[in-house]
Amino acid sequence: MRALYEAVQVSGHELLLEIIPPPDLPRAPDTVLRALKRLYNLGVYPEWWKLHPMSAEQWQAIDTLIAERDPYCRGVVLLGLNASFENLASSFRDARASSTCRGFAVGRTIFHAPSRAWLAGEIDDGTLVQRVRTNFEQLIVAWRDARNVAVQERVA
Repeated sequence: MRALYEAVQVSGHELLLEIIPPPDLPRAPDTVLRALKRLYNLGVYPEWWKLHPMSAEQWQAIDTLIAERDPYCRGVVLLGLNASFENLASSFRDARASSTCRGFAVGRTIFHAPSRAWLAGEIDDGTLVQRVRTNFEQLIVAWRDARNVAVQERVA
């Protein structure tokens, strides 16, 4: 990991690290936080983190850690892990007060079901594109709705 980080620094690229704790191992509420701390302790400072959905309290701990250890971090993007729209919308609301969560990077939630239908010959190319677009637009609306509530809460 350290060698990768050093190579990225030399090449002038930005590093995005995705942290996904193995689902078959026990996970504490601070597992992801401890992983980030460990990487910082090793001298790895990615420009971006890609993290799975967390509670509002966990987001606050991540924000505090990044502010203390890596003021040059560009932020965090939320990982989808093939979650349903409802679960992602809930995750967006949990992350809405985060100062580091900048957006989402999901794929399967957007294209998995339409792609399966297309590969099975159930829909044509145009329908595939339309369904993927609709799915993506629904996620954008959910993200904006969560963020607008956060702005309204801060103003009030």
